[in-house]
Amino acid sequence: MSEYEALAKNVIRRTLHIQPKENVIVETWNHGLPIATEIVYQVRAAGARPLLFFEDEDTYWKSISTLPESKLGQVGSHEWKAMAEADGYVFIPGPSDITKIRETGKKYSAATAYNDEWYRRAKRNRLRGARLGLGYVTEPRARSYGFDLPEWRAMVLEASSVDGQQIVRAGRKVTRALAKKGRLEITHPNGTRFSCDLVGKPAGIEDGIVTKEDLDVGENMANIPAGEAFVVPDEKSGDGTIVFDRPIAWLGRWIRDVRVAFDGGRMVKFSASENEDLIRSEWEEAKGPKDLLGYLDIGLNPKARSGFLQDAIVAGSVYVAVGANDEVPGGKNKTDFYLGASLTGATVTIDGRPIIRKGALAA
Repeated sequence: MSEYEALAKNVIRRTLHIQPKENVIVETWNHGLPIATEIVYQVRAAGARPLLFFEDEDTYWKSISTLPESKLGQVGSHEWKAMAEADGYVFIPGPSDITKIRETGKKYSAATAYNDEWYRRAKRNRLRGARLGLGYVTEPRARSYGFDLPEWRAMVLEASSVDGQQIVRAGRKVTRALAKKGRLEITHPNGTRFSCDLVGKPAGIEDGIVTKEDLDVGENMANIPAGEAFVVPDEKSGDGTIVFDRPIAWLGRWIRDVRVAFDGGRMVKFSASENEDLIRSEWEEAKGPKDLLGYLDIGLNPKARSGFLQDAIVAGSVYVAVGANDEVPGGKNKTDFYLGASLTGATVTIDGRPIIRKGALAA
C-alpha cells in the first residue's frame, strides 16, 4: 500500500469527482514523482485516462541559467490542446529548491510568464484542478526554513486527508457571520487590537472540493490541504494594530515579528524584526492602492498544525492580508503590493459575538 493512496483517492474521488472515461492531466517535478504515480494509478482505477507531464528540475534551472528570456516560458499548441481536452488536472508543485528563484530573478519571471494565460484557459475550459501542498514539502525547503522534514510531511498528509464536507460543516457558522454587516475586531495579548467593517459581501470556504458552482464563478483550482473561510471587508475601514505571531516565508527566508498599523482605513506603518527590507522594497516599487485592507481568512482544518507553511488553514487561526485582493471573490483592489500573515491564539468577534476564542473556533 502506497503512503499516498489515501491522499490520491481523496483528490480523485472527493476533490475532483473524476468519472469513468474522463481525461486527467497529472503534472509533477522530480520530487513529486512518487505522489504522481499513485495519482495516475487512482485515475486509472476510477476508469479515467491519465496523462503525466514531467518537469525535470536540473534541466529547468539549466534552461533558466543558459538560455535567453525569449526561449523561456513558452507553451506549445500541443499542451493547450491537451488542456482543452482534459476534464481534471492534478499539480504537484515545484521546484523543490526555491532559493534558486532569488538567484535567477527576472529570468525566473520569464520562465513563468505563461501562468496568467494558463489559468485563464483553465477557467474557460472548466478544468477541475487540484494543487497538492505536499509538493512544497521538500528537503531543500525544510532546510531553508529549519523544519523537521518528516514531521512536516506527516502533518501535511494528515491535513490533506480531511474530508471537505467536514471543513464545510466547521465553516458554516463562520461564513454566516462573516457574510453579515458588522464590526469585526481582532485582539491578542501581544498587543493586537484591530477592527474593520464587514459590509455583507459573500463569504467563501476553501473546502478542497471543486463543484459546478465553483466552476460557474471561475473557482476551478482547489488547494489540498484545504480549510479556510474568507471574506473581503470594506477595504477602507481598517483601524488599529496587528502583531503577527507567525513569520512570513519568503523564498527560503523568514520575515519575523511583522507589525502593521492602520489609521483612517489605510495602513500607515509596518515593521519587522528580521528581513523588513524585503517588504520595504516591494512597497516602494508597488503601484496602485497598496495601503488598503485586502481580505481576512479564518482557519478551519482540524488536522493542520502551525509552525510550517500552512498556518492559514490551522483551525482557529486568523490571516489578514493587505493590498491586492482582486483574485479573491468580492475583491477589486489591484496593486503590485501584497502582505499577509497569520495570528494564532487570537480572539475574533463580530459586534461583540466571538467566532474565535483565544485561538479556538467558537462553538
